[in-house]
Amino acid sequence: MARIRLIPKSELTPGLRQIAKDAEAHRLNPAIFQAAGNLPDCFEAFWSFYSPLKLEGLLESRLKELVRLKIAHLNDCAT
Repeated sequence: MARIRLIPKSELTPGLRQIAKDAEAHRLNPAIFQAAGNLPDCFEAFWSFYSPLKLEGLLESRLKELVRLKIAHLNDCAT
């Protein structure tokens, strides 16, 4: 059972609803954005920084994730 309350999509701020809608096209877990609904201003600021790193650029998101996992493994990080 989740410890973070998931905000129903209908109660998300308009900005967060739009972020969630755009992210669904990239097959991201919608629960992330429902959890972010607890602090929408903070998440919207974070997402403006993080989304270009995650969703844009020359490399596919899948390859970026594989690289991230490899780097974590090489550094003995739990992911």
